[in-house]
Amino acid sequence: MMDFSLTAWQLQLKETARKFAIKEIMPLIPLMEEKKQTPREIIAKMAELGFYAIQYPTKYGGGGASYVDYCLVMEELARVYCSIGGHLAVNNLCANTIYEFGTEEQKERYLPALLKGEAIGSFAFTEPDTGTDPEAIKTTALKDGNYWIINGRKNFITNATLPGYIVVFCRDVEIGGITNIIVPKDAPGYSTGKLYEKMGMHGMEVAEVIFNNVRVPLENTTGGEEGRGHGFKILTHIIATGKLSISAQCVGMAQAALDAAADYARTRTQKGKPIGHFQTIQWLIGEMAAEVEASRYMTLATAWAKDQGSPILIESARCRLFTSQATHRVVNAAMQVMGAYGYIKEFPIERLFRDMKLAELYEGVNEIQRIISASPLLREKHASART
Repeated sequence: MMDFSLTAWQLQLKETARKFAIKEIMPLIPLMEEKKQTPREIIAKMAELGFYAIQYPTKYGGGGASYVDYCLVMEELARVYCSIGGHLAVNNLCANTIYEFGTEEQKERYLPALLKGEAIGSFAFTEPDTGTDPEAIKTTALKDGNYWIINGRKNFITNATLPGYIVVFCRDVEIGGITNIIVPKDAPGYSTGKLYEKMGMHGMEVAEVIFNNVRVPLENTTGGEEGRGHGFKILTHIIATGKLSISAQCVGMAQAALDAAADYARTRTQKGKPIGHFQTIQWLIGEMAAEVEASRYMTLATAWAKDQGSPILIESARCRLFTSQATHRVVNAAMQVMGAYGYIKEFPIERLFRDMKLAELYEGVNEIQRIISASPLLREKHASART
């Protein structure tokens, strides 16, 4: 049974994340916006607080908590600066791939470092000619004795420039299917291009990755020999969890926009009184508040389903679709409330406007989420029409 009343521990966790974001992340935002990098000191401090480990079992160095708890932290981080939430989310994509599909030996070998922030994870599917189509993957893995030889390029890879591990989706030359392989980022032949110049999310390091005869043992095949050829199954399952992370980030950004607009409406005066007294502003802020709350509860419901072991392929697509569009509307409305002040860098709305757009694009554009969302409904109607 779902119960969205937070426990005392969850409230404390949420408050800890909030205080950390304000004290440690907020002062570094100007530097991250300028340098386009994730500060290494932030990584170390998040690791100390266990933010990389929240929802994983204690036997691997995890926090033994839940995805609901993870989403609470993700919201608070994104509420201050979404790039750090994105960084954490992609580390989770890597760690979760190993946790849910790896062998026991792989879990014991790789998860402790990923959950302690000692190694930072990346997730490599997208290529120059590949968006969501696994059939278009050109990166190859050729079996050579007891090793894989990997060649190819991957685009838009978050955390690629940070030391750790990357889970790579390759075309298995021998069997023809897609196989996922765990690659240490210090492997000879692994390199990255320059960081992408992005519209927003500047504190999240994103680069092209080049694999030039990268040689790793066959034992690095995610799931072992039985995992070969199951890359697409891994992708769809793990990306569903990634969409949950994005949804939590959206809630944080939307809440930040609502906070800024409400603060401005209380203090900005026109005709001798705060503009929050005018019905037009009240309508905007009232609708924004409804969108934030709806997004939050939809995200928590999806996280709860994940914690129950339910597949969330459809639920996460709908959640990502709704929350990303709601955040777009909320940030846009906040800029309307603040007028020209929302358009300048002195206030956070200008940055939120740039950052939130990525939520409608990565891990599958919203057009793909609409197709996933509609698919079970259309199948059911088609089946009933034949009977």
